[in-house]
Amino acid sequence: MIVDAEGAVLCVRRGAKGFPSTANKWEFPGGKLEPGETPAQAAVREVREELGLEIEALAECAAVRHVYPEFAITLHGVLCAPVGGGRPSPALREHTDFDWCPPDKLWRHDFAAADTPLQAHLRERFFGSRLRTATFGRQARFLQSCDSTNTALLALAEAGAPEGTLVVTEEQTAGRGRLGRAWASPPGQCLTFSLLARPKAPPEVAATLPLVAGLAVATALRARGFEAGLKWPNDVLLGDRKACGILCEAQTSARGIEGIVVGIGINTGAVPEALAHRAVGLGGVDRLALLAEVCAAFEARYARWAKGGLPALRAELDALDCKRGKAILVRPAGGTLEGVSRGIRDDGALLLERGGQIEPILCGEIAQWD
Repeated sequence: MIVDAEGAVLCVRRGAKGFPSTANKWEFPGGKLEPGETPAQAAVREVREELGLEIEALAECAAVRHVYPEFAITLHGVLCAPVGGGRPSPALREHTDFDWCPPDKLWRHDFAAADTPLQAHLRERFFGSRLRTATFGRQARFLQSCDSTNTALLALAEAGAPEGTLVVTEEQTAGRGRLGRAWASPPGQCLTFSLLARPKAPPEVAATLPLVAGLAVATALRARGFEAGLKWPNDVLLGDRKACGILCEAQTSARGIEGIVVGIGINTGAVPEALAHRAVGLGGVDRLALLAEVCAAFEARYARWAKGGLPALRAELDALDCKRGKAILVRPAGGTLEGVSRGIRDDGALLLERGGQIEPILCGEIAQWD
């Protein structure tokens, strides 16, 4: 059971959209302090004895008020669970009326949309329990709104944030994509985040990191049943429509590249009608779970890439390159080229076949395709 700042009980079942609030206080007949016991300790003891609940402090952002004959006590940031596990006791159900979710299952819920301090705290706490990584996502900052997660993480990188640091936001007000384009991130409709990498790689190898991130996102989506593919150089498509964009930006110094911020935006909800012909959403997913899955997929591929570059990911790269073998129109700097995609070279260049010759394209975008 989660209790909000007003002392109301907040509990959800998997998939629920709201938090029913019912009880503002519990009244117990006791209220006697044991020798050496504080009122807060007495409240915890009586909650355990009377309702069969364990109480765990979370943060100074929520409270429940216990009213006794001799004193009243407000406990801040409480998470309650039945003693010994299981479902709430009949005694508890006399005081509250809610759908029960055991605390160890709260990570299943989409706290990415948290709009209260307590929900934000729970989101960060239970995201960690969902992660299956050693580094990426282990230090996470969840923001309700920011101009750009890349900008926020670049500032953290400059301050010495470690590799794997994650910044997630519910809303971007000035998101950006490649070539100076804007990236819309309306509240509740996207999974928008940035990861900090600190690879020990030369610039020409570091430049291929967007493809590693694209492979990670496509792999995570395919594990969920989506027919996701990688489009050179930095998009993930569902069918012929864009579901994810990636923007990598470097933190540099006189010594060279100090870090790379990997910005990822995934359309998880509806897309604007004006963009529906070329963009697509996932139709609603547990964003917190998807975030953990992308972090794990990225960490696994990043480790291989850090040792062997793109050649270490060759099999996956060829399998998920959704434009390989197709007629495409490419816009490199200063022109337009037509040909057939023959895959992605080890240095990240697109291989374009034109008139029987293979031409590498190091920078540009695929604008059209069959």
